[in-house]
Amino acid sequence: MLHKCDLIVTSHVSAGAELIADGNIHVYGMMRGRALAGQVVTGKTQIFCTNLMAELVSIAGEYWLSDQIPAEILWQSGATAVSRKRFDRSNR
Repeated sequence: MLHKCDLIVTSHVSAGAELIADGNIHVYGMMRGRALAGQVVTGKTQIFCTNLMAELVSIAGEYWLSDQIPAEILWQSGATAVSRKRFDRSNR
């Protein structure tokens, strides 16, 4: 089993699906399911999505349901990161 690795998905993630990674998560498609990144905290963990519409996002043990994700991040492409228990977004 690999540890401290990123997870890269080159398609859409359906509602109800769950992605879990020790490191970062990259989704080159629409992210509609649950994304849990940073299960092994090693610095700044991020979730990169072409189109973020997730049911749940977790980074380094901090969890947000879809209604807690800021509107300016939903349906956008870019990197989503968490610092001081809040979302940060950067276009990539």
